[in-house]
Amino acid sequence: MNKEIITENLEETELKMQFILDENCELQEISKDKCKVVEYPIKYKLKNAFEVFVGVDGTENYWISNYGRCVNNLNHKDKNTFYEHKQGKCHYTVFEIAYDPVKNKRGQLTGEVERNRYKRETTPEDLVVDAFLVKYKGRFKVWHKDGDESNNWYKNLLTVSPDDYKELKAGKVTWQELNLEQEYIEYENKASYHAYKVYNGVLARCRSTEETDSIHKCYNKTGMWQGWLDDPKSFVKWYLEHYYECGDEEMDVDKDLFGDGSGMYHPDFCCILPKGLNTLLANAKKHYKDGETPDNVLPLGVRYNGKTRKYTSEITFTGAEKPIPLSEWDTAEEAFEEYRVLKRADILIVAAKYKNSIPDYIYDRLLMVEVKPY
Repeated sequence: MNKEIITENLEETELKMQFILDENCELQEISKDKCKVVEYPIKYKLKNAFEVFVGVDGTENYWISNYGRCVNNLNHKDKNTFYEHKQGKCHYTVFEIAYDPVKNKRGQLTGEVERNRYKRETTPEDLVVDAFLVKYKGRFKVWHKDGDESNNWYKNLLTVSPDDYKELKAGKVTWQELNLEQEYIEYENKASYHAYKVYNGVLARCRSTEETDSIHKCYNKTGMWQGWLDDPKSFVKWYLEHYYECGDEEMDVDKDLFGDGSGMYHPDFCCILPKGLNTLLANAKKHYKDGETPDNVLPLGVRYNGKTRKYTSEITFTGAEKPIPLSEWDTAEEAFEEYRVLKRADILIVAAKYKNSIPDYIYDRLLMVEVKPY
């Protein structure tokens, strides 16, 4: 499948369908006909591919996301620069815009209007409810399904009546027992578009050859599972089901941590890693004892000094600016063993730093990583 066909599939998919998360945070695909178009979209870093910012009703400078993040550009000359408000259980003051009729000194309407700003006191949950929840008569109190009042993800919110709210607060009933219908307003998101861009990047790496200038040589022998080649949407679904955020780090598709050494991008082998971890696990540049041939490849991290006829290695620990030269050895195997011990220690230390930011199955795998010579 060539790039033109992939792009065509991307555009066709984006026009007709999109992925969202259901109330259990599981991936669902729905028709874009059921989604509202975002008016006046803004360029602001998203929490994930499913986050959408929409304008706060009655304002011109405030936006709320379906994850409860509020931003504004009210006091910025550059309207692409935003202030992000505090999140969670807190209070907001936003400025609404109203166009009021102008009266003359006699109190008569002149037919003109003037633009005025008015303060509005609100909360993140109220803004999310206004933008993303379908309204029901008599239900104007907000309940957080998971009990965490700082979690304002739109599908964690449920509107209830004042009486139901009292019962919930008193613990006399659960929100499930109320058996209330709650519909959510879906907006067009960029989830599929983002995932297809990643797919095209992976595919480009798999099509790398010795003559490819734009792709690093380390991808020369990589390949993609035929199922993903035949059905790009199956990759998109896999990617969105496994995607997570790790602060502001770029996230990469890794094929080696769970791989079998074949270099294959396959659903059984791939995982998503923050770039810092992915770079740490990447094999170092190959070195050769005498000429760049397959027979002269040295173990990972090892170099040969022709003057001293000794083998040595060096390691740059994560976060360090300069590499540390290691000992000289008579054999490549001895030099690699020193490098292996220190490299594994570096991996374990970095894994511990990421522990609370990555899925448990990835952390557990990192603890078992073996540093191999080739």
